Amino acid sequence: MSTAPELPSLFRADSLAEQAYRVIREGIATGLFSAGERVTERGLAARLNVSATPVREALRRLEQEGLIERVSARQLRVVDHSSDTLRELLLAGAALRALEARFATHKITEAALDRMGAIVDAQASDQSIDIPERLRIAREFDMEIERAADNPTLRSMILSLSIIGPERRTRSVEALLQHPEAGLRRVQDHRDLLAAFRRRDPDLVEQVFRRHATAGVELLLDDLD
Repeated sequence: MSTAPELPSLFRADSLAEQAYRVIREGIATGLFSAGERVTERGLAARLNVSATPVREALRRLEQEGLIERVSARQLRVVDHSSDTLRELLLAGAALRALEARFATHKITEAALDRMGAIVDAQASDQSIDIPERLRIAREFDMEIERAADNPTLRSMILSLSIIGPERRTRSVEALLQHPEAGLRRVQDHRDLLAAFRRRDPDLVEQVFRRHATAGVELLLDDLD
């Protein structure tokens, strides 16, 4: 009898291939699939309760992203990135996100900036916020920038480099809470970024965002180490 961890069943309302891609990718990011682990289309299809066709399409996308590699006609394995390669991938993602923020500088509305200001105020004022809520609030801040940039091609490139899932991000926030001064720096980064947006200065926006995103990468990597 198989002892492999359970994967969530997929819903027929959306593209099964897209759902399979998200579930497997998230499993890689959260460590459900370990680096170097071998997988098969048939085995994953059984765990997801779907046919092999959507799984095959999902794995093809993951191969293109460098997260899965083929070792034989029927067997694949999760790519075991070296610590240096992982750092490079995450830093490349941070640089692209900074570029996305630059593109948003002259597109973002005052209403969006006001919402971002309210988010920063909430981050700074309520220290009792639990970790899931902290992550949700920070995500809302980032989404305002993503929506304003409105660059699907760049966003797709960013997502292809986003290989760290919510479980590890949660652990990094837990570590951050042990060092209040680091948390205050993160909030100040958001204030600095908001001020740069209000000045409509793309060079400054990109510089501040890149500094902030790079610090976030280092925080994640410290946790993984």
